[in-house]
Formats: sequence, structure tokens, C-alpha cells
Amino acid sequence: MQRPVIAGVDGSSDSLIAAGWAAGEARRQGAPLVLLHGHVPQPGFYRVLAGDIEHERRTARRLLDDALAWVREHFDDVEVSADLVVQPEAELLVERGRDAQMIVLGSRRPGPVTGFFLGSVGLRVLGRAVCPVVMIRGGTAGRRPRDGEIVAGVPREEEAEAVLDFAFRAAAARGVPLRAARAWNLPAMFTYEPELVRRADEHGGLEEVHRHDLAELLAPWRERYPQVTVVEHVQPGPTAEMLVSLAAAAQLLVVGRRAEPRSRYVGHVAHATLHFADAPIALVPHPTETRATDT
Repeated sequence: MQRPVIAGVDGSSDSLIAAGWAAGEARRQGAPLVLLHGHVPQPGFYRVLAGDIEHERRTARRLLDDALAWVREHFDDVEVSADLVVQPEAELLVERGRDAQMIVLGSRRPGPVTGFFLGSVGLRVLGRAVCPVVMIRGGTAGRRPRDGEIVAGVPREEEAEAVLDFAFRAAAARGVPLRAARAWNLPAMFTYEPELVRRADEHGGLEEVHRHDLAELLAPWRERYPQVTVVEHVQPGPTAEMLVSLAAAAQLLVVGRRAEPRSRYVGHVAHATLHFADAPIALVPHPTETRATDT
């Protein structure tokens, strides 16, 4: 049985947009969709007497049922269920994410001064989830070009497999091209790296070295997904700046991220794209951190 796609539902319009995106992804993957809402009653003796906790529970149930009804109306061919759980939202999503294809969350984008998701459920899930987490901002998903490409920021070799696996599967399911992008900078100690100097001379420059390495990394994935048109993109400069620029015309941006159980830091590239990229973003945990988080 296919692992489910999970969507976090909190009653906001942004989470409903995320649920719709998740339903579309579940349809493409032939997977079930699970809508989740974690509900923790607010403490307080007088609130218990007044029946406020029961009111909160009914309100939570109603918002989840409304989301379920909306998904069933618009995606009647998707197997969908909804779960209301007495558990903090972030803990619930991280826990259920261990057996899921991905977690899909929606949120508004605050300004660059305040940061993105600081102190929120979204950032806590990002730092701890062992599966990919897709972030959908209100307004970005609906105006994506349906035939727009998938853009993947390809990290160094030992961290690239999980990112490329997600990106190629996404491109194959949608029938669109995949742009595999890598940025490079001149090493600070370039003159003291004789092997790099030798390879640069051999390939005709540093950029050609990076093009060669990217092509080698992509070769087995091209064989595995011959139906996917792959565009190799290599340019000098900061990785985050490149990905933000490419995301403007993409329907999905795929980025690697750190996953540390006691930290909200997801890596500077992931953090920068969350701030500024105008597209849905799939943040895929590096395999080493995934194993560490799962213990």
C-alpha cells in the first residue's frame, strides 16, 4: 500500500490551499491523503467549568470536517480521511510523518525582517520531520504554470540522492521537465588545491568541472527516468540567490535541508528560499540527519 500524503489543517484559508495541493499530489502518486489536526485544550479551571474545552473540541472537529468535505468535493477520485488528535500539532505531524511520503503545510509569508515561520508549527516540523515537507504559501500555488518545470537545487554528492529522488519522481508524475541546478564559487584556497587546479585545466575551467560533476551525478537518474527531460543548470554565485530566481517560473522548488531534533535551523539555503522563493517548496531532509532524527 502506498504511504499517505499528509496535510496539516488549522482552519485557515492557507491550510485549505495546502490540502488542495496535497490532494493533487496524492492523485498523481496514487496515494491516500490524510488530513490532520492536533488539538490541545487550553488549561484553566474556570474554562473547564464553562464548558470551553468541549466547545474548542467541537470547533476543531468542525474545521477538519469542513476541509474533508471540500477535498471530497474537488478531488472525488482521491482516497481521503481526517484525524483529530489530542496532541500538539507539530508533534502529531512529525510522528505521522515517519510513515508518510510527505507532509504538506500552508502559511502566509511574513516580511524578511520578521523571518519565516519563526516560533511556528511549520518550522518545528521542518526541523524534525524525517520525510519531505512541502510548504505552500497562500497565493503561490494557484498561480503556478501547470506546465512549469520542477527546479531542484542539487547539493554535494553525499546529500544529493534524496533530493534527486523526490525531484525526478515529481517531474515524472507531472510530465514536465526537471531543471537540476547547481551554483559554484571560487574556493578561498583555490591555489592550494592542486587536484582542483588539475581538473580545471583538464576540463577547461572551474565551471566545466562543476558541469562535468553534475552530469555524472545525474546520469543514473536519467537512466531510471528516461521520460523526464532534464536541463542541467550551472552558474557562479550564491546557491540561494540562484534558486530564488529560478523558482519564479517553476511549479515546484526542491531543496535539501538539515533535520535536527533539537534545532529549528534547517540550513541557510533552505531558510533563504523559504523567505524569498515565489513557489511551493519541497524541503527534503539529508539522509544522515534523517537517520539521526529517527532514532
